[in-house]
This record gives sequence, structure tokens and C-alpha cells, in this order.
Amino acid sequence: MSLTFNPDQSSLINTKWETVFLSERDVAGQIPINYLTRSAVSVTAACFGNNIFETQSAERCISNLLSVGYRRFIVDLYWSVDWRTWTFCPVAVPKNDPVVTVSTTPTPTASAVLGNATVVSNPSGWPVYSLGPYLCSEDLELSGLVDIFQGYYRDTTSQLNVHITYITFNLHVAASATAPKQPATKVSGDELPSLSEHVDVIMNNRLFLYIYTPSQLAKERSNLNESWYEVDDGYKPITEYFTTYELSDGTQSTPDGWPGTKYVQLAKERRLLLEYGSVDPQLEDYNLTVGRSEVIFAPGYLTSTVPAPSTDNGGLDYSCFYDAGTSQVSQVNSSWAVSSNLTLPQGLGDTDALRQLSDRVVNLTACGLTPILNTTLFNNTADKAVVPYKNISLSSTWAWANGQPQGSDVAEDIDSPQHGRCAVMDISLGGHWRAINCTDVRRVACRVGNLPYTWAISNTPYNYSDASLYACSGNTTMGVPRTSLENTYLYRYLLTQPSNVIDSASPDLVKREIWLDFNSLDMTSCWVTGGPGARCPYASDPRQLEKRTVLVSAITGIVICIITALTLFIKCNANRRNSRRGKRVIQGWEYEGVPS
Repeated sequence: MSLTFNPDQSSLINTKWETVFLSERDVAGQIPINYLTRSAVSVTAACFGNNIFETQSAERCISNLLSVGYRRFIVDLYWSVDWRTWTFCPVAVPKNDPVVTVSTTPTPTASAVLGNATVVSNPSGWPVYSLGPYLCSEDLELSGLVDIFQGYYRDTTSQLNVHITYITFNLHVAASATAPKQPATKVSGDELPSLSEHVDVIMNNRLFLYIYTPSQLAKERSNLNESWYEVDDGYKPITEYFTTYELSDGTQSTPDGWPGTKYVQLAKERRLLLEYGSVDPQLEDYNLTVGRSEVIFAPGYLTSTVPAPSTDNGGLDYSCFYDAGTSQVSQVNSSWAVSSNLTLPQGLGDTDALRQLSDRVVNLTACGLTPILNTTLFNNTADKAVVPYKNISLSSTWAWANGQPQGSDVAEDIDSPQHGRCAVMDISLGGHWRAINCTDVRRVACRVGNLPYTWAISNTPYNYSDASLYACSGNTTMGVPRTSLENTYLYRYLLTQPSNVIDSASPDLVKREIWLDFNSLDMTSCWVTGGPGARCPYASDPRQLEKRTVLVSAITGIVICIITALTLFIKCNANRRNSRRGKRVIQGWEYEGVPS
């Protein structure tokens, strides 16, 4: 059964959140991808937490997770020896066993009947097999996941909605249907996947156009002059984030660097990175790299699990990668840092539990960690109730305050939006950003050198235009945080300033807000760095283009109507004048013609 990208209407992101995702992606475009936080989810928890592995529900669930902004997916695959395929169900559906069909609502409590598989009628119309504690469709396989991602990539091809996605595969062996609760036996020899059945070969055959591979990374690292440094300046990675070596001929290389998102997804047009996670002992003879081309990174290559910091009564907790005494990336190495213990608080109502979990996501993200959601929210999978999952995904955004940036939606006057179009960090909002009027005066955030974590602020307030010219002196320049951790360093630095300069409780906005090098002056929903003269890198904003098209079409239509009306009016007047001179009466009929 072929699947596709098919999200619910309730999973769709509005234009405000599209602007948040786009602006965070763009401001971090030159930061190596291993230092970026992103929303992550366990597919098993979010889609199969009720132990029902049904094909259409899985299609909707994974589609919804992609639609609400999850970028990293933890996927558990089970090798079925009988079917020679990778499935999502922990128990192998029996291949030649007779089945007993029952008509009932699916529940994972039914068990196999006398060694036979029980087929349960499903409300979707597709049967599922009752296998101990699980209900499983027989065709829910790895190929279905590939179908969904293919459909997602086809539906998101604009530079405005392209994002890099990551998949980590945990490999298991499916248990026997006769002993569904017992551990699977070890597979070896001919029971192991053949070359064409390897995960890397399957992914490469279908998604090779999108995958950024280990071999690509190794080749590019060996000669930066002919890879990451060969593109336009705006696509080059920030070199302060990795080690570089230079040969006598000027060739540079790196042992640990990664390219930025702009390079991967725009210059190379790649959108997917794959990694092996855990591999069960039953698959210890499975060769992870036997495929024709290496496309999946080794276990742990894209993951560095970090014990999560303790909560701080809902406030931001900086005990993780923030260290006020450091200024070098090597001292606070958050490369591929993830936290996987993200679960719902117990003993609370749904609203309070979700709020606390969202706060937890905010805390972890501010620490430079990618939080992995590995729980089924309120016993509902994301195909049935996607809104809580959307809430957690949106909580992993790190820059803008809730409801910001104002003015990102196109106003009635498309060239004069109702709100300001320059960004400030608001100290009273935990260091999140707001959009304000660019003519207001504020102090300015100045980056020291190009150090990611070292900041200064201007001595006096300026308006936005003057700030970019005069506020930062010496070896400092007007700057903007490019990652969640950079944002935390700037925020914490501001909190160390004397209260006559910075005061989060002051009613004086000059003390609570500072300018960042981020504006949408060129186009309302396109936020850019580089001062007030910076241009939007995209040919057009689709929301503005659509509105302009409607306006131009309407105006054109009105003009055509006016011209047509005037033409008819002039012609009618001429005809009337001519009729007085040229009308004859011939046998009682009026005849209009040229007078003779």
C-alpha cells in the first residue's frame, strides 16, 4: 500500500509561525548544523503509544508531525525474517498461518487464538492483526515512511519552506507471533537482510536526491576551498565553530566541522540526514555499511545525549551549556546535544501539565539542547489529537516571544504594515524578541569580534538606522544571536549590567529592550541581517506577491472597464451624431447608413 504526505487541517501552521520558522532558520543559516537546536520526536511514542500499528493512522500521524514542525525523528524498525522487510510492529505478522476474523473495535488487549492470528476489523476499513499486546497492519513498513517523506519534500520545494530533517533508526528484530511478549531470537546467515534489504540501500534508492551523506561530508571536510568556501559569503559556515588546518599551498581542511543550513539545503539542495541509533544484540551480525554507498551516519554520530538540567520552577535554567566565564565554542561544546527525558508531569490537569512540559522545552532549548519528545501526550497519538504535539514543537522555537513578530502578516496597505519591523531583545520576556518601530531609540547589542558568546552593549541609545552606523565601535559590530545558546549568552550578559543601564522590571523600555541586527524593512515577513539596507534574499514573498497579484488584477480590471465604458460612450455619441445625418426611411424601416 503506497502512502503519502497527508496531514490534518488542524496541523497546518499559520503565517505567523511560518515567519518564526523561516526567520530562525535564516538567522542561523551559517551556523554549522551540529550546533542548532530543533524539535525532535519519537515516532513510536507519538504514533504508536497505544500499541496500534495501523497503516492509515501512521500515515496521518507522521504527516501531522512533519506539518507542525518536527525536524528530527527517532524511528524504531523491526526486521521480520518471514516477510523479509523492516516493519514498525514489534511482532512479526505470521505469513502462512490461518487467521480468525472478528468484527470488533480494535484493542491491543486481544491475543492470538490457538496459535492462529486474529484479524480485527478496523474502523478505517483496513484489517489489523492482534499479536499479543499489539494490533498491527501487515503492510506498515519502512517503504511507507519513505513514501511520506517523499510526499513532504515534493510539497515543500520553495526556499521559504525548505527545512533539513533528520532520522535516527533504532534497529530491532520482530518477535514471533507465537511468543509476542518474548524477546526475539538472534538472526544470522540467510535470515539477515540481503544487500537490497539493507536500510541504507532502501533509503538511498528512493531518497538519494535529498540525502546529505557521510561520504559527502568527508570529501568536503578534506578540502574546504573547493566546498564550503567555494560558495557565496552568505552560505559559508561560521568558522569559529570548528577546527581548521591549513597546508602550505593554502588548502584548508577540518576534522570536526559541519556546513551550515544554507549550504546544505540551498547550495547543495539536500534536506535529509540519516543516522543509526541503537542496534539490538539480535542484529549484531548485521553489517551497517554493506550498502553500495554509505548514506547513513554511524550510531551516535548525530547524537550526543546529555543529562537534562533540573527544572527551575518554570524559569529558564542555564546549568547546562551556559557558562559565564567562557567565550570559546570548544569550552561549551554543545555539538549534536540532545535530551531525551521529556515526559508529561504527573498529578496535574491536562492544561497545567502541557504548560509545564512546554516550559521544560523552552528551558532545554535555551541550554543549547534538542529536546526529544518520547511520550504519548494524554494517551492520544498525533493522528487523533495533534494540537498538544504542535504546542511542544512550537515551544522549541527560541527567538521570538509569543505572538511575535507583529507585522509579519501582510496588512491592508502592503507597503505600510501596522507594526514595527525591527527586532529588539526584551529583557522582561526572558530574552525573547519583539518587533518594534524602527524609529524608536534603544541601546544596541554589539558582538565582540565574531565570537559566538561574547557581547557588549552601546553606551547610548540610537534609532535603528543610526545604530547600524554608530553604536558599535572598535572590534565590535551590531549583531544578532544566531542560535538558542548565543541568545542565552546575550541575555545573561545583559542581566549583569547595572540597573541604571538594564533593568527588566523598569517601565522605561530603553532599559528593557536592546536593538538586534534583524529587520524586515525590505519585505514584511522576510527578516534579514545587515542593517536597514539589507535586502530579502528571496525573489518575492508569496503572501505579498499573492496580495499584489490580486490588487493588480483588480486595478487592471477596473481600468479595462473604464476604458471600455469610455470607448462605448464615445462611439455611441458619434453614432448618434451620424444618425442625425445618415438615417433614411425606406418603406417604413429605419436604415442607418452613410448619407449619399
